[in-house]
Amino acid sequence: MTSKKVIVRKESGLHARPGSDLVNLAMTFKSDIYLIKGDKRINAKEVLEILSADINFNDEITIEVNGEDEKEALKTLEEYITK
Repeated sequence: MTSKKVIVRKESGLHARPGSDLVNLAMTFKSDIYLIKGDKRINAKEVLEILSADINFNDEITIEVNGEDEKEALKTLEEYITK
């Protein structure tokens, strides 16, 4: 398992289109992927969980990845969330 804290740099946070795009991106990996905001642990492959998590611009979240392609998944999701 690997994890990293990041700051959300998407202007609209992870709502609507950016949230949907994140789920589609996460689905390309075999690893289990979670986003942690405060005490919430959100499955990054579940669009309803992402959209209801209220992840906004400048929020600090942790990306947690566990599986065979975890390093690549973490790098890709970090790049998406922070740009």
